Amino acid sequence: MRKVVADINGKGGVGKSSLAAAIATALAAIGKKVLLAELDPQGNNAEDLGFLESSLNDHGQAQVDAIIDGKPLVPTGEARPNLFVLPGGPLLEKIVEELYVQRRVHSGSSDPAMRDAWMGLYASALEPLRDEFDFILFDIAPGYETLQLAGLSASDMALIPAKSDPSSRKGIRAVAARFLVAREYNPLLVLLGVVLFGINASATKVDEQIRKLLEEDLGGVAPVFPTAIRHVEAAAVACRIRGKVPAELRDGSDSSLKPSELKSIQALAGDYEALSFQVLKAIVEANKGRG
Repeated sequence: MRKVVADINGKGGVGKSSLAAAIATALAAIGKKVLLAELDPQGNNAEDLGFLESSLNDHGQAQVDAIIDGKPLVPTGEARPNLFVLPGGPLLEKIVEELYVQRRVHSGSSDPAMRDAWMGLYASALEPLRDEFDFILFDIAPGYETLQLAGLSASDMALIPAKSDPSSRKGIRAVAARFLVAREYNPLLVLLGVVLFGINASATKVDEQIRKLLEEDLGGVAPVFPTAIRHVEAAAVACRIRGKVPAELRDGSDSSLKPSELKSIQALAGDYEALSFQVLKAIVEANKGRG
């Protein structure tokens, strides 16, 4: 069964970490056992989910122990009921360096298995955990080619967040190229689609134009999801400060929120709720015919 989703783009600042945290939380809230693994030295998931200063945040040590030292890959704990985490952080720079070294050292090998073994390190480490979780989400850093290829090689599906700017579209094309490389070693990998971020909810014509351009970039391989995540900076900041996703603040129980902030958070929560349903539906479609 396809259950490992890579959340990935070739450019930062496109809502990648916010998307991963929101979808992981939504799946856990409906009773699914979820692992959120952040393959990113920035470590934004700890901030998004409010465990930045807690014992859950190992800054990437568990991943270093598994990928470099060959120890079992062990989540640091539960950030929410049913939501387990493997945090990213600055220690992942050690993994990035190791991947580049292994690629360079074995680049001249005539044996393809030896030459490309580094691409399978995350897949090997993740294998013992696959049966333990209903869903596994990889939040993958934009600026590291080796980390993206290793993450894609360990994934079953890919989800691409994107904004409307030319740099974001360029990032999609970069990911598309890496996606094709990863598929040579992981033929089950499929592209679920693109999530459009940062769109003014009232700018319908702009939204239509952007969707058309993105679908052209994809060449019909995957859709742009119907729900876009609107641009509400104040709501996004309010959520990150509190270490909660929009769905966790929408009920108004946090009295420190201003009425305007609460209204924006509720709208943002509605976007993520609709999108999570669409992503789950796409995952079901991707698994049809697989038993």
